[in-house]
Amino acid sequence: MRWGWTCPRCNADVPVHRDGGSETFLWACPTDDCPSVGFGFKSRRRARIALREYREAYRNIYR
Repeated sequence: MRWGWTCPRCNADVPVHRDGGSETFLWACPTDDCPSVGFGFKSRRRARIALREYREAYRNIYR
């Protein structure tokens, strides 16, 4: 785990990548059976913040 950027569904380490085609950033869970993905972010920082917020929101669903 690096800086807490883990998948909200399966807790796998999730990298943030730059999409060369659209010049935006995205994250996608590397686990084959996990559908979690986020894309279209203007910066790597925004993608990581969105990943963290998604994780917090996903946790709150079952509280």
